[in-house]
Amino acid sequence: MIISELKNKTGPFQFYLTLIVVIAATLYAGFFWGNAYYSQQQMTISTHEKSIQNLKLENEQLTKKLNVLGVELEVARLTQQQHFIEIGKSIDTEKELRTQLAFYQQVMAPELNEQGFLIDGFNLEPALSDNSYRFELVLMQQNKTKNTLKGNLKVTLIGSENGKAKQYPIDSMLSDQEQKSLTFSFKYFQVIAGEIRLPEGFQPEQVSVHADIFQFKRKKGELTTVFNWDINPN
Repeated sequence: MIISELKNKTGPFQFYLTLIVVIAATLYAGFFWGNAYYSQQQMTISTHEKSIQNLKLENEQLTKKLNVLGVELEVARLTQQQHFIEIGKSIDTEKELRTQLAFYQQVMAPELNEQGFLIDGFNLEPALSDNSYRFELVLMQQNKTKNTLKGNLKVTLIGSENGKAKQYPIDSMLSDQEQKSLTFSFKYFQVIAGEIRLPEGFQPEQVSVHADIFQFKRKKGELTTVFNWDINPN
């Protein structure tokens, strides 16, 4: 109805001309916006493709790094395994050397081993106080059948003081006044530790360790071992 009224008012020619112009404008607007939308979609697709390509490159780089890390981890694992094997071999070698040392001591130097009792070492390191030292005395029993050994130790420091030979019993230098004497009681091994303070002017050179050994309340023997005064750094 409205179209008929417009046609009568404007005339057929003007009406159809206007209608053609409107249709053409609509088609042009649709074509323009369609192209704009298409261009926008193409740009979006291009951006996504670039992002995908970048992600692929990053993924390849990460995969390469992961492969390298995997190889490095495997090398580290093999190296650690080899170290464990070498440490095990070193421990076995040390045990064998200790066994051989005990054998040679019994054969060549029986005075260093009294019926399986061994004074294995005397270790020293500086203490915090001036002229003070911490010591560790290691005692061992090497018999296959081990019974409890007990006894007393007499430790003597041998050195010089004011240019003259001098000896001091270590008991007189102990920082712990309650530790008046050194005793031992063990079945396999024992570490006796303490701290001493040297007299002013005294220069120790050797440490003599004498042990009176008892077993089942009977004296089994005695042993004296002399060590050099060697200080281990902290």
